Amino acid sequence: MSEKDPGKPELRLKDLIVRPHHTAFSCRDYAAARAFFVDALGFQVLGELEGRNEPELGTVVGMPGAACRWAMLELGGYHIELFEWTHEQGKPHGNRQSALGYTHICFEVADIQEVWRRVTAAGLKPLSPPQPLRGGVSWPMYVEGPEGCIVEFLELRS
Repeated sequence: MSEKDPGKPELRLKDLIVRPHHTAFSCRDYAAARAFFVDALGFQVLGELEGRNEPELGTVVGMPGAACRWAMLELGGYHIELFEWTHEQGKPHGNRQSALGYTHICFEVADIQEVWRRVTAAGLKPLSPPQPLRGGVSWPMYVEGPEGCIVEFLELRS
C-alpha cells in the first residue's frame, strides 16, 4: 500500500523490467523514414511487413481494424519500430523540445565533430552545431529527420 493513499496499491514495475527495448516512430512517408534510419544512421532491418493487419494489432494499439507498413530496426541493441498507418493517418504534432510527450531520441557517438561534418555534407538539417554543455562534459547536437523526427547525437567527454 502507498503511504499517500492507504487504500490504493503502489505501482512498482521496476523489478519486472528487463531493459528498454524500442522507440516507435509513426510516419507518412515510410520510404523516407526507412532510408533515414537504415541508410543514414545504419540501423539493420530485423523484420518488415508491407500489410500488417492482424486483429490483435488493432486491439493492442486501441485502433480496431488497424493496418500498417511496419519494420523493426536495430542498431547496437537499440530498436526503432517504424509504422506507416494505412487505415488512417494521424495528425502531426509539434517538434519543439518544449512540446509535451516525445521530443527526441538520442544516440551516443564517439566523435561529434565528425557527425556534424557528415550530417551537413548529407544535406540533413541540424538545429545547431555541436554545443558544449555542463562544462564541456557533454557535446550534443540535434538533427531534424523525416517528418520532424528529432534525433540527438551526443558525445560524452570526461
